[in-house]
Amino acid sequence: MSKFCIQFLMFCIIVLTIGCSSSKEIVLQTIEPSPVHISQKIKRIGIVNRSILPQADEDETGLNGMVAAEELWLSEQGRNAALTGLFNELLKDNRFETIKILDSIPHEILHFEMGNDSISWASVENICNIYNVDAIFSMAFFDTETKVSIKKTSMMQPNLMRVKVKVPAQELTLETLIENGWKIYYPKSKEIIDEIVFNDQVISKGKGTNPIEAYKAIEGRKETLVEQSKATGSNYGQRLLPFENSVERSYYVRGTTNFEQAYTLVENGDWQGAAQLWEKELDNSNSKIAGRACYNMAVMHEINGDLTSAIDWATKSYKDHENKDALEYLDILKYRSFQNQILEQQVSR
Repeated sequence: MSKFCIQFLMFCIIVLTIGCSSSKEIVLQTIEPSPVHISQKIKRIGIVNRSILPQADEDETGLNGMVAAEELWLSEQGRNAALTGLFNELLKDNRFETIKILDSIPHEILHFEMGNDSISWASVENICNIYNVDAIFSMAFFDTETKVSIKKTSMMQPNLMRVKVKVPAQELTLETLIENGWKIYYPKSKEIIDEIVFNDQVISKGKGTNPIEAYKAIEGRKETLVEQSKATGSNYGQRLLPFENSVERSYYVRGTTNFEQAYTLVENGDWQGAAQLWEKELDNSNSKIAGRACYNMAVMHEINGDLTSAIDWATKSYKDHENKDALEYLDILKYRSFQNQILEQQVSR
């Protein structure tokens, strides 16, 4: 048999296998609890800047000096923007009574040490007592690093006759990495509730007859960097809120005519009509078919938001009919039920 015939045969087998699959995938939208669980006792928030500003390198000149100066400017403006982004996001959260940016804390209280981005618990308790807050949201660090690259290119430029002609040029690319770390301190339990690092990259390009001119041709770089910094603070604030998630579920579409007809109904959004057809197979003498029907009933109840019934049907599919897929699905449903309990606690606040 020729190589082409073998490849064609394998292709046909794959197509038939996919086409004859006993199940189909659907996408389900869920609401997940916040990754950060805030105690109900935390009502008043203090935001502090624990990051350390870099020192200016006075030896840098030319293009490197201009980039270094801009990074120093960004370090200050970016920190303020990130703090503002977090502050604005927390203001929207009605769990908290008070949100304060604590920008007048003496450095000796924060205990700045090179290589240490944590605040001592003694300092945390001191800050909370002085400023009457329950927990501290700390910007642990804010770092920027810019990689500079130059390549030869060409550009259109007016000559003395004001006619645009192609001239040799250089293209400057600035790749700036913004790294921003956050921590939440809760002194009552001496617990760091959360700590995370955000990494963002901003790429800027400009063309000019020389590197300096190319640098000057870059538009909106400072504004973009500040907005990106602000977004890191905003993103951290949103981390405290429940969020939407898309998950995949499979259900059976083959086995009997009822499964095939139910598949058509599901494709048209009629889950209730499909459930009525699956119910007819619950007492099928073929345990495999009955197990599939139970499994599909579990999926239908999960989609309707009834996780208790979904767990009951998945349990029946596994225990009564030994459907192995149901055992894995049962673990998923139990985890979702546990997560929903956490979600209800968060939403109830």
